[in-house]
Amino acid sequence: MSGTSERGFTLLELVIAITIIGVSFTLLLEFLSFSASKYEESRTTFQTFLTLDRKLKEGDHTGLEVKRRKLPDFPAVREATYSYGGLFFIKYEAR
Repeated sequence: MSGTSERGFTLLELVIAITIIGVSFTLLLEFLSFSASKYEESRTTFQTFLTLDRKLKEGDHTGLEVKRRKLPDFPAVREATYSYGGLFFIKYEAR
């Protein structure tokens, strides 16, 4: 037969295609899982930030770790560090 021949895929071609699709889906699912965990981590950090911000705006320092110190090079300025849940806010206060 010297013309066009009708032939299907070989078993090897099908196995290679299925392998490539399987690896692609595995990488996609791993990426989605990683993204979901990072999303949850950033959501928790943002909620902590909102709580710290609210407490500072309301002047409610309960639950906050507050450290105040004088700056050695600038005696008229004090530094106040407010910590909550792994986040901190630094405020400089002039006397």
